[in-house]
Amino acid sequence: MEFSEGVVSVAGLEVGAARMTWWDEADGTRLYLLLGSVAAMHRGRGHGREILAWLEERAREHAAVDDSVGTPLFGTNPGSERDVALVLAAGYRVAFTRVRMTLALAEPPEVRLPEGFELRPASVNDHRAVFEANAEVFAGSSLGYIQDSFSEFEQEIADDYPDHRLWTLAWVGDRLAGWVVSGQDDTPWVGVQNEWRRHGLASALLRTNHAQLWEHGVRTASLWTVAENPTGSVALYESLGYRIVERQPRYRKAF
Repeated sequence: MEFSEGVVSVAGLEVGAARMTWWDEADGTRLYLLLGSVAAMHRGRGHGREILAWLEERAREHAAVDDSVGTPLFGTNPGSERDVALVLAAGYRVAFTRVRMTLALAEPPEVRLPEGFELRPASVNDHRAVFEANAEVFAGSSLGYIQDSFSEFEQEIADDYPDHRLWTLAWVGDRLAGWVVSGQDDTPWVGVQNEWRRHGLASALLRTNHAQLWEHGVRTASLWTVAENPTGSVALYESLGYRIVERQPRYRKAF
């Protein structure tokens, strides 16, 4: 992931700021995220449209000279109704919507996994298995998934999810079948290998994970997912009592 940014000036006056960030996603998309702002005193004069058009041109120039670019797309994340109107007028549309879901935990009952799956305590030795399972399950996702390197994955774990007592891993023999990786404040990874879906494993793993969170003092479970996820993740979480508390539409446009 890389970025460039700067102050936007018109006739010698600083009217706003512009930033462009780009990265490659698992389905081969090169996403150019274009972000800009206009100072309150300069709004209503078309500077927002000018900044967006300028950023789009910079993205085109970058894509034209970078041989590693896959399928380039413009992206932006408007934060107000005014900004939404601006990007819609410029041809952007909602590609997908990130949603944050939370669940107030209660003292949990005993949970049993479906027959054939075994829970084992997690450790640093399981990092590679979780990383590879995530990569396999989400490969080709067209909903903004970024495949980090293993070193980036390990760094994120070290920074945010180091307590393996909050991880829930189900195995079939020596193969990781399903996983829930949690921290005190967030659950970033929930997955089940394709051949073991529709066995009730995901919901059983989440309930087991809730019990682990409760045991270690966590009283609210929180996670992010994508509303349009074809696996029906929102419905799964809602069946367990999670509710959507925040929505973040992601707007994109073809080059």
